[in-house]
Amino acid sequence: MLTQIGFLEGDVVEVLLTTVSGDDEPNGAPMGVWVQKGPSLTICPYEDTQTARNLENNGHAVMNLSQDPHLFLHLAFKKELLHLEPVLFESAKTVKAPRIKGVSGFVEVLAQSKEEVESDAKFKEFDCQVLHVELTTNYSPVFSRARSAAIECIIHATKIRALYRTNPTEIKRLVYQIDELQNFVERVAPHSPSAAVIQQVEQLLPKWIK
Repeated sequence: MLTQIGFLEGDVVEVLLTTVSGDDEPNGAPMGVWVQKGPSLTICPYEDTQTARNLENNGHAVMNLSQDPHLFLHLAFKKELLHLEPVLFESAKTVKAPRIKGVSGFVEVLAQSKEEVESDAKFKEFDCQVLHVELTTNYSPVFSRARSAAIECIIHATKIRALYRTNPTEIKRLVYQIDELQNFVERVAPHSPSAAVIQQVEQLLPKWIK
């Protein structure tokens, strides 16, 4: 089932990962998923994040499948963009972590921590046991280069926030890539919702670029 919905061996796919704290407080964040032989799934959140703490606490998570850049923006910068409409959650089938309402599908997993990954910015690595896979619709959105570029900008911006004051060389490279993606979207789809999302990302960057 995972292969049929795009989790192909050797690839990295982007999902909206939802977890839950010991106090039953839901949390969501964009997350890359490394697809390895099997396929088996691995995620590597930054160590000093609520996602990593929740996974260490109980291991329950849902990989929510979506191509909506607004959802990625909201979950990536929920503390910075308080004016955005709240994301709505619902109960999952097999784990305590919630699902996000209105997405295209779900992969419910139990995550188990591995040894720390050496890096300038510390990660926690988790192997994921898949418990349940479900699609909510048979409709597959048409491919949008602007939408994909917007999601990529959000992912780069979350890395800039995590590397703030620790890796100026990498931050400079990521800022350059965001600028390139913004220029591309301004050429091909300047009035699209994706262009508006990238503009919001650009407005956040001065918080972490000094």
